[in-house]
Amino acid sequence: MQGARQPMRIYCRADTNLNMAARGNRVLLVPANLNDESQQWIQDYDCVGRVTDDQGRRAFALVNVGTQQAVFPSRHGELEMAPFGDCVKITMLWSLGVQLADGYNEVRVLRDISVSLNGFGRYIREGTVVGIHGSEAHKDNAVWKFDPI
Repeated sequence: MQGARQPMRIYCRADTNLNMAARGNRVLLVPANLNDESQQWIQDYDCVGRVTDDQGRRAFALVNVGTQQAVFPSRHGELEMAPFGDCVKITMLWSLGVQLADGYNEVRVLRDISVSLNGFGRYIREGTVVGIHGSEAHKDNAVWKFDPI
């Protein structure tokens, strides 16, 4: 990551009191604590140049402030963390879907925008695993907000 960026909290509509956080090599929803760097994320656009998704939306990497690692979807659907550097693999890139009326977006896998970030499970609660699933913009656990801290 070059230069300073605005850290953000990321949360889904299902429970705005739970933030995405890096916990070990996983990404979970945890009670919001703006001082916890594991809950602070950077949308890094600089690392990708002019790369866009199939709809022309700009690509970015999601980098955790505390770990300095980027998230990427694993083969089994959960998010994992990996070292982040100047050379970024396409598997680490995301794009935002159309912003909904209430300011939430799907966060889509760049290489397959039919798949997006999702809080797994029927009920969102502390410890919910964050991963990817087929696009479901109508579900509260599948649309997200990025708020500056």
